[in-house]
Amino acid sequence: MGAVRADSRRPEATGAARHANAPKLFGGGYSWRNGRSARMDLDDKPRINAKTFQEPLGKLAEVMAQKVRREGAAYLNAPAFVAEDMFTMIRQALATYHLLFYLNADERREQDCYWNNNYGVVAAPLVRSMIDCLYNVTAILENPAERGVGYRKSGLKKRLADIEEDEKNYGGKPEWDSYNANQRWALRILIEGSGFTEDEIRHARGWQTLGVYLRGKPETLTPNQRFLKRFTHMQWRQYSALSHGTFEGYIGEIPAGDYFLIDALPHEERPKVEAMYLAFLTRHIGRAAMILLCLVTEIQAHFRFDGADINNRIQKMWDALLGFFEADELYRERYCELMKERGIAPRE
Repeated sequence: MGAVRADSRRPEATGAARHANAPKLFGGGYSWRNGRSARMDLDDKPRINAKTFQEPLGKLAEVMAQKVRREGAAYLNAPAFVAEDMFTMIRQALATYHLLFYLNADERREQDCYWNNNYGVVAAPLVRSMIDCLYNVTAILENPAERGVGYRKSGLKKRLADIEEDEKNYGGKPEWDSYNANQRWALRILIEGSGFTEDEIRHARGWQTLGVYLRGKPETLTPNQRFLKRFTHMQWRQYSALSHGTFEGYIGEIPAGDYFLIDALPHEERPKVEAMYLAFLTRHIGRAAMILLCLVTEIQAHFRFDGADINNRIQKMWDALLGFFEADELYRERYCELMKERGIAPRE
C-alpha cells in the first residue's frame, strides 16, 4: 500500500487529478521489543487521507506567506523587514513540506530503481527545521518591534563575525582579500538597508535558540513557551538526535538506525524493517503537515487577514488532520479555543 502521492516533477504543482486516488496514511505505527520489530495492527489505527490536506494545505500556506509579505508590515508596528523575514521562514517551512512529499511520492518509492528508504529517513530531521521556523515566527509575534528587530540583528552579527574570522585566518592572500572585501561590502549594504550601523550590530544580542527560549520554571513559562515545549518531548527529540548523529536518534518505537544497517541484519528481519517504512513515513509526513498548519494558524490568529476564505480553509485542514493523534491533541489543547477567540472558527 502506498502512502503519499505527489507530482514527481514539481512538488508545489499537484493537481486535483493527481490526488483523486491518493491512498490513506496510517495513523498508527510499530513497536520494538527485545531488539526485534513487532508489527502493530495498523488496520485498527486511525487514518488520515493525504488527498484531503497535501495540496490544500500547501496552497493555504502560500496564501499566508503572500499575505505576510504584502500586508504584514501594516499590522506589525515594526520595520518592514520583520514581515520580510517572516515571509522567508514561512517559505522555508513550505519548501520542506513540499520536499518531503516529493521525495516520498508513491511513484518514486515504487518505480524508481534507485530509491532507498534511507533517503526518507535522513530527510525526516528536516521536520526539526520546520519546528524552528514555527518557534521563530511565534516568538517574533510576541513582540514584533523588539524581537523582529533582534532576530535580524543577531543574524547580521553572526555574519559579520564569520567574515572577520575569515579575514583573520586568511588575510594577506590576494584571492581571499578580494573575496572578503566583497562579502564585507555586501553585508554593509544589508546592514545599512536595514537601518542599522555596524556598531549597533556588533553590540546586538544573540537570538535565542529554541532550547534557551524554553528554559525556566513551569509556572513562569508564557503560553507560547508551554505550547512550543511539547515539540521537545518524546519522539520529537528524535529529529535533533538524528541531525547530530547521537545514539538515541537511531532507536525508539520505529528505530531509524535499522534502515542504515539493513544489509547487516538477519535476512528474516529485513522484510520487517522494510515494512515499517510506511508507518515511519506516515508519522513524519503527518507531523510536517501539522507543524505547517500550526504556523498558518498562529499567523492568522495574530494578523486576522481578510479574503481568500482563509478561516474556513484553516478549519478544514484541522478537520482533515484530526485523525492524526498529535494533531488531535494540539487542537484540543490549544487551537480549538484559540481559533474561536481570534475569529477563525465560530463559537457554538
